[in-house]
Amino acid sequence: MKAINLFVLLLTVEVSFSQNAHVTEQLTYNTIRIETENAMGTGFFFNFKVETDSLKYIPTIITNRHVVDGSKKILLYFRKSLNGQAQNGTALVFEIPNTTETVIQHPNPKIDLVAIPIASILQQLQKKEIIAYTIGFSESEIPSDEFQKKELKAFEEIYMIGYPRGLWDETNNMPIVREGITATAPYLDYNGAKEFLIDIAAFGGSSGSPVFLYNSSGYADKSGSINVGRSRLFLLGVLYAGPQFTIDGEVIKLVPGTSSEKVKSQIPMNLGYVIKSSEILGFKTILK
Repeated sequence: MKAINLFVLLLTVEVSFSQNAHVTEQLTYNTIRIETENAMGTGFFFNFKVETDSLKYIPTIITNRHVVDGSKKILLYFRKSLNGQAQNGTALVFEIPNTTETVIQHPNPKIDLVAIPIASILQQLQKKEIIAYTIGFSESEIPSDEFQKKELKAFEEIYMIGYPRGLWDETNNMPIVREGITATAPYLDYNGAKEFLIDIAAFGGSSGSPVFLYNSSGYADKSGSINVGRSRLFLLGVLYAGPQFTIDGEVIKLVPGTSSEKVKSQIPMNLGYVIKSSEILGFKTILK
């Protein structure tokens, strides 16, 4: 497969949420704005580990397939890094073609996800003496359904970061943070699919947003015990759609930013469909 040539293994400065700035600040730097001729969406950095070398990983951007479908080019809005610190300000825009060599489709065609390997992009920037700030989630932040059922309550407070309706802090190249709860248990397969619902509205531009659980200074566990001073961070999933109902009372699933969302007489239900984060691991079979 020709695209394998792009999977160069790199070590960038930021590889986990444990360095320099507070975790909440680093999480806001995890996302990246994505624009095409047809749509605008959210991506986030994710690092796949290399089994044969614990010090190396494959850096990627994860987003929804429908964000880039039908486009000829993709614009990625990176941030610069200086001495290991993210630099706020004008975005570093990098254009790539939308081809099978640059955008990797999920092995399950029913899963609305793609992975964009960025090792070659980071190398090209480094040759120009530019370091991109790419703090990313890793496989260790993906909890299994079994772990979630044991450790998480039926509903938990969660966060989602992205660019709803294209809204962002353009001056500082920063996304929008939103808060809500899981509307269905994240360890169950909603209607038999590898997804769950959240009580946060889904808008065009939010597609591809990471949905995560983060407790900074304590939390109540499933047994009712209070864990004082303990923190936890789990990547639970990726937003891809939202239910709406028509004037006739019919509930339908709409994918933000697509033509189906432009039909009139539909009212948002302030809920979102989220693909389980475990589905991200499906890319490993290709990235190897």
